[in-house]
Amino acid sequence: MKRLIGFTAALCLMAFMVGCGGVTSTGTLAYISNSTGTGFSVYTVNADGTLTLSSISPQNTPASPKMLAFSANGKWAFFLDQAGTNVYAYTRAGNGTLATQIGVYPVVGTASSLVVAPNSNFLYVALPTTSPTTSQLAIYSIDNSTGILYQVGSNLNIGYAITQLVMSPGGSVLFGLSPSQQAVVSWTLNSSSGVAIQAATQSVGQGVGSPSYIVLSANGSYMYVLDHLSTTPITGTNFSTPNIFGFNVGSNGVLTQMADSPFPENPDADGNYPSDPVAGATTNDNRYLFVANQGTHNISVFKINSGASGSGSGSPGELNEVVGSVSIINGISVSTASPFDCGTGCSTPSFIAIPSGNNALYVLDPNANAKQGAIFQFQIDQNTGKLRAQSPASVGTAGAPTWITLR
Repeated sequence: MKRLIGFTAALCLMAFMVGCGGVTSTGTLAYISNSTGTGFSVYTVNADGTLTLSSISPQNTPASPKMLAFSANGKWAFFLDQAGTNVYAYTRAGNGTLATQIGVYPVVGTASSLVVAPNSNFLYVALPTTSPTTSQLAIYSIDNSTGILYQVGSNLNIGYAITQLVMSPGGSVLFGLSPSQQAVVSWTLNSSSGVAIQAATQSVGQGVGSPSYIVLSANGSYMYVLDHLSTTPITGTNFSTPNIFGFNVGSNGVLTQMADSPFPENPDADGNYPSDPVAGATTNDNRYLFVANQGTHNISVFKINSGASGSGSGSPGELNEVVGSVSIINGISVSTASPFDCGTGCSTPSFIAIPSGNNALYVLDPNANAKQGAIFQFQIDQNTGKLRAQSPASVGTAGAPTWITLR
């Protein structure tokens, strides 16, 4: 099954505040990258968390986008094309439109991911290749007046084929996932020069290519690594559960594995265990983690231990899956416990995003809606983390979408 490696949930969480840097607030918008189209579908995030097609949709672009990132000051937009050969830069108008193309910046090799520093001064691009020893990281400065990119020195040889970049909320540490080398690499960043210095490497996963996605909590304190190949056998059964590795994050970028890591995933109401976890996100209050299981088209929900009394077993950051009850309705097992089905017609959940209000969850499926794609939208119970389908349960997209960026 084709897996679509999403960007870090942390990048989406960086782009919630609107109205700074001279840009007029329009409320939160959801930009959907259409991989086989020519731009972005744009939706308004309503107060109840539902999505409505925005009047500025679509935003057409010269090439099909893979992922989109905004500068924190609200002025600039940068996207990587599907081929991974160019970074496109735009100004962002007060109503959310990508107003003026600033430039097109070819990259050396094929880029996989990009991230903008929260000070709006630097852009980082991962350049994995077939030879890990020549994998690189490109660093660009962002002109504060024009948004034009200028490369900072030569590409940095990093020795790891990075497929996903995630940055700490304060912008002091950059993390990269290398599935082929089963590692998470961290770099400390100079806020003035943008220079990255490799700080640590953490081995993770139990097979080549097995760690598929990293989720950095909104506060930057916890990292969760989803492993779509590594499983733990269930004693006395023929089943196995996927592994979610949990780490506490040091200010220097060093990861320390949590005592009870890796964390298992619970079976559904029929006793079937999830498979192929490929994407995830935490709520902005760091209370819940949501994981998209592509193989079983469902969503696992975990409460994140805060370390406070009554917050659950284990130390800070450790996971406790949401529990509930199972009942039989018309001969069908119905559960109020995790995992939750991703919706009628949802077959390939590939990306998760959560707006700043923590009241909604969006699940992207590129193969729904006759392979034009759809966003399945859920309401999050603030007290339990349980999911309930919104009305409507999904909204259609166009062009096999791969990415949701909230701004």
